[in-house]
Amino acid sequence: METVLLAAGRSSRMGQAKLLLPVKGRSLVEYALESALASSDRVIVVTGWYSEELEAVLEPYMRKWKHHICVVHNRQAEKGQFSSTQVGVAQVGAGTPFTIAVADSPLVTQYHYHQLEPLLHGHAAVRPYCNGIPGHPVLCAPSLRNIILELPVTATMRDLLAAQDVARLDTDDPVWITDIDTPDAYRQFIESLPSD
Repeated sequence: METVLLAAGRSSRMGQAKLLLPVKGRSLVEYALESALASSDRVIVVTGWYSEELEAVLEPYMRKWKHHICVVHNRQAEKGQFSSTQVGVAQVGAGTPFTIAVADSPLVTQYHYHQLEPLLHGHAAVRPYCNGIPGHPVLCAPSLRNIILELPVTATMRDLLAAQDVARLDTDDPVWITDIDTPDAYRQFIESLPSD
């Protein structure tokens, strides 16, 4: 399995590069990357806004796991998240299942990734839901690769999955839908972490 880790956003609601915000000596993007690496053969990180700063943070990981990390830059990140999804999915190996994950969900762990895998058999994708709200990451069968690449850049994950046979992982675990988009969300996240 490979993971497309979306890290290209502008962070407009945060007012700064949210993926670089500190969390116990690391950054948000590092938390997301480490979880993806622990559960995937290869992680494709898609940068856009703040690409130079992000790549500087990712550089030690690229050195240590050079065969397991690919960083690609979406030169059209302003076109939205699906454009970054397409840039990342283009790097996925043919015939390989893959997850699409967002880097601002730092609570997702390898445990969460592994919950999706058994449900993929016979389906085009698996999507987690928390109390009916769709979350990330989304696990995709290899057949979705070309479908994603052929959709218009204005498409959404919802558009993609609406036409597919999708298995649902229904849960009350808020991790699937927790992302860090605003200063308040970041503060609440930091306050929720156990003290060392």
